[in-house]
Amino acid sequence: MGNKEMIHWWEGYIIIRVKGKKIERLINRMMSQRFAAWNLVRSSEDEARFSIALPHFFHLRALLKETDCRVHIIKKRGLPFFFKSVRRRGGLFGGAVCFVLIMYMLSSMIWNIEIEGVKLPETEQAIRSELAQLGVKPGAFKFRAENGQTIQRKLMEQMPSVTWVGYKYQGTTVHLKVVEKTLPEIQTKTNPRHLVAKKKAIIHDYFVEQGQTMVKINQYVKPGDLLVSGILGTEKQQQIVSAQGKVWGEVWYEGNIEVPLVQKKEVLTGEALERFYVKVGPLSLRVWGFESISFASHTSDTQDYSVNIKGWTFPITWAKETISATEKKKTEINEQEALEIGKQISRNNLYRKLQPEAVIKEENVLRKHLENGKVYIKMHYSVIEDIASEQLIIQGD
Repeated sequence: MGNKEMIHWWEGYIIIRVKGKKIERLINRMMSQRFAAWNLVRSSEDEARFSIALPHFFHLRALLKETDCRVHIIKKRGLPFFFKSVRRRGGLFGGAVCFVLIMYMLSSMIWNIEIEGVKLPETEQAIRSELAQLGVKPGAFKFRAENGQTIQRKLMEQMPSVTWVGYKYQGTTVHLKVVEKTLPEIQTKTNPRHLVAKKKAIIHDYFVEQGQTMVKINQYVKPGDLLVSGILGTEKQQQIVSAQGKVWGEVWYEGNIEVPLVQKKEVLTGEALERFYVKVGPLSLRVWGFESISFASHTSDTQDYSVNIKGWTFPITWAKETISATEKKKTEINEQEALEIGKQISRNNLYRKLQPEAVIKEENVLRKHLENGKVYIKMHYSVIEDIASEQLIIQGD
């Protein structure tokens, strides 16, 4: 924008269309009186369009009467008209200004803290406490918090287990990357011991780190049988150690389950209501869906929506909660379906009793019968699991 254009915009100007048979005389009179007019376009012999400065537009009326011309305003531009529009739409403009200020304020705050590289919850809690003392906590302003270098230095001073800290802002989220010290494992001294069987089993496999193996694969053992001895050498030259290793055995389990042929399931009725929320950090404000829940039973599902622009997350998000009505419906199943359901329930019950690394090798239905509308099932399982337990060696035995 040039200097003249800037002056015209500052004073204000109007784009007008003039009609009349004496339009040539009107233009000459304007030039002789040095009217500030520009962008003159003749669309016909008796019509012209041009821009005129606002102060000169008010002096144009006398010339229009003199030349018997008519004027039509096309557009009004410039600072005076802008202020007039603002005064006319003061509420809207004020709301827009407040919105911008609120958005700037919210984007200048910390709403979330993400910590990476920490293994123990206690360490993470201690780091969050230290950050809070340094002004880094949800709801705090960024400018009131310590700078990144100070935070890194003080965290490393206060947390002996931390060797390095990376600190950065990403929108309204603080990202903290922590590298903890790797301490050598302290070898705890164990008392001399044997490994003995804790269950009836057939030996499936073993791995002995220390001690003397006392069993063979496919050997049957019962509780208390010696699996790995902690006594090495001969009777004359004995060495007592702490037996270490794993011995896997095939162990047998049984499970009894009953499954009714009439099942009660919770299904959706099709009725639902929706609620909408505006979220600012941890705060949530419901803006739609104020009716109360009239369903006897229901389930709820919430979906969060946010705007992310080049890694920067908008501080205001919105959520949609769908509350769906449910009812219990009776359905009939046949014996085969009841058997499959019972097998799955029995298997889940067994898994809750087993060690995490245990494996079900085989499962069989021992017995199944129908009585009083229920299917009664007896299951048999073969499981591969660690059967070794510790037994202290008492000197003199």
